Amino acid sequence: MKYFATRDADSREAENINNQVSYYKADTLIRNKYMTFEYDLYESKEKGKAEAKREMAAAMLADGEPIEKIVKYSGLSEKEVLELREARPESAAK
Repeated sequence: MKYFATRDADSREAENINNQVSYYKADTLIRNKYMTFEYDLYESKEKGKAEAKREMAAAMLADGEPIEKIVKYSGLSEKEVLELREARPESAAK
C-alpha cells in the first residue's frame, strides 16, 4: 500500500510494477490502442442503451400503450416512436 501512496518502490515487485506502468504510459501505440478500445466500449454501451429503448417502446406499442406514455418512459422522441409503430409487422398488415 505504501507504494500506491508514495510511488516509492521499496521492493523488487513494486519496482517491476512501476517500470511496467512507465513503459505502457510512454508507448504511444499502446496508449492509442487503449484509447480506441475505450471509445469502442463506450460506443457499444450507447448502442446497447438505444436498442433497449427501442425494444421497450416496441413492447409498449404491442401492448397498445399511448404514444405519449411511450415517449415519456422510453426517452425516445415522438417521431422515433411513430417510426417504430410504422415498422411493426402488424401495422403493415392493416
